[in-house]
Amino acid sequence: MIAWFNNHANKLPKEMQINKAAFTPNLKLTIESCIMQAKQNLGNYKMGGPFLILKQIRANLENNK
Repeated sequence: MIAWFNNHANKLPKEMQINKAAFTPNLKLTIESCIMQAKQNLGNYKMGGPFLILKQIRANLENNK
């Protein structure tokens, strides 16, 4: 997942409506923060929120092509 975002870093929009409840005005910063949190909480299934947000962002980017 991290490699995918690194490979697409130059193609990211500035902002994104991630889902009905989540909007980010700085998508790059949001991705960096979620990756950092996902790495810190690796193996703790109770802290899977950042990984789910990354999955939603990736799905949004892939569906908009």
